[in-house]
Amino acid sequence: MGLIFKMIKEFLNEKREEHIPSGKFAISGIGGCWRKKYLQLKGEYDEEYSEETKRIFEFGDVIHRQITRELIEKENGNFHLISSEVNIPPQKYISGRIDNIISIKGEKIIIDVKSAGDWTFRNVINNGDCDENYKNQVLLYMHFSNIHKGFLLFVGKTAGKLEEIEVVYDEKKANQLVKEIEDFFHNYVEKDICPEKCDGNKWGCACCGIRKARPFNNRGKNEWKE
Repeated sequence: MGLIFKMIKEFLNEKREEHIPSGKFAISGIGGCWRKKYLQLKGEYDEEYSEETKRIFEFGDVIHRQITRELIEKENGNFHLISSEVNIPPQKYISGRIDNIISIKGEKIIIDVKSAGDWTFRNVINNGDCDENYKNQVLLYMHFSNIHKGFLLFVGKTAGKLEEIEVVYDEKKANQLVKEIEDFFHNYVEKDICPEKCDGNKWGCACCGIRKARPFNNRGKNEWKE
């Protein structure tokens, strides 16, 4: 049994196939480091994660699939899932995929699912708020899909509880975000000019070597996690 387990462990820990850059700005990366995004688009940077960390990330994918399955199973006369994993209409510089589009009494609504650790989930419950990046992501989905009602659905990793935050459509802000992305391509990507290092934003930036304390453990204690 020891030899079999060793073989399974070695197999699971083998490096996976590398991600091939699409050449476009992914909406899920909104609010991140421009330098990191530039280097990723040029195929010059890819964050290294252990196989254990990748499996933690994939727990989020499992939660997404579970929520989609429940939406399908619980459809009724007033509610149904229109589509899941929907690409936004083609854009020159931007790509994105909407988690779910549902219909309630004929009204289309975007639902973006986020698996949340204890710190993030407490912030949603206690303050009714979350990172602005999450809200901007849904805002751009609404903007490009022309569906102007959207929610962030947070699923707690520890207890599986649900909380939601509605994202109010703001056309002016959406256009501003789009312009920032377009300017990034015009001023940096297309001119092969690498942006300066960022300030680490809120939680630090591994690409720029900026370390900051970040909420990581279940006790709410701030600590840096490589």
